Amino acid sequence: MRILNEFTIPKEEDVQETETSTNENGEEVTTTKTVKKSVDKTFVVKKPTRALYDEAELFYGVKLSEGIKAGLLTRALLAKRFNNDGGILSDPEKEKFSNLYMSLFEKQARATDIENKPKRERTKEEQQELEIIIEELNASREQIQEFEMSQASLFDQTAENRARNKTILWWVLNLAYEKSGEDYKKIFDGEDHDSRLASYDRYEEQEDDFIDEMLKKFSYVVSFWFITKAETQEELDVLLKTSEDEDEEEEAEEPSEVEKAAGEEDQSVEEIEKNLDELSKEEEKEEEKEEEDSK
Repeated sequence: MRILNEFTIPKEEDVQETETSTNENGEEVTTTKTVKKSVDKTFVVKKPTRALYDEAELFYGVKLSEGIKAGLLTRALLAKRFNNDGGILSDPEKEKFSNLYMSLFEKQARATDIENKPKRERTKEEQQELEIIIEELNASREQIQEFEMSQASLFDQTAENRARNKTILWWVLNLAYEKSGEDYKKIFDGEDHDSRLASYDRYEEQEDDFIDEMLKKFSYVVSFWFITKAETQEELDVLLKTSEDEDEEEEAEEPSEVEKAAGEEDQSVEEIEKNLDELSKEEEKEEEKEEEDSK
């Protein structure tokens, strides 16, 4: 099977363990007991075939038509309304992203040409060129992704957005597999979309942290692949790692729980000092009043 991504999730399972000991008579005694152990389960996202791409396009078209019939506006109609109000993008922005898309397609084509060659047949220059192109593609895709996400927020309720979200789930149902040795087993059983969707719903209804993590990971990887349009496992792995590194950096910049607690403690000390100061002033006023009354 051609693979787009592979990942593991730890799962607690009952495992049979055998122990051998010697009894009082010097005889070997074997005992078997069941213990809970964390076992890594391997999952893969299958690389789509041409036939699957054809099915996905048809599915998207059907869902798009359903949304329009239900009364959802298309992106074109919503964009027309925005344009009547002055437009979403300025001319320089339109030119910038047009050039960005063109550059992306050209670099992608060159990267594909090199990747089609087996590694042992590539020259040193071609391998270096490929590494540079992948870095440039990552940078371009990040810019495009930010742009598309900002645009998507404006078009959340369009027929296209609904069809896209349902198509991403369709891809999850068709690309998710569990790997055991050299064997691959489909995660979502069924001969058609409705039966596979029912299988997904059954998983989702289970109150199981392992299942939740599996569904979340498949949804994340497939959504990321769908948006970035990565064509190889190597390319997708680099993009995912870059994204995860950026998330870790953002988390590192946030104050830790200890720092937050320290901040709250400092604030509490300041409040106490303030209250004591106010109390002291009130006591002074009462003393002055008592002195005046005594006079």
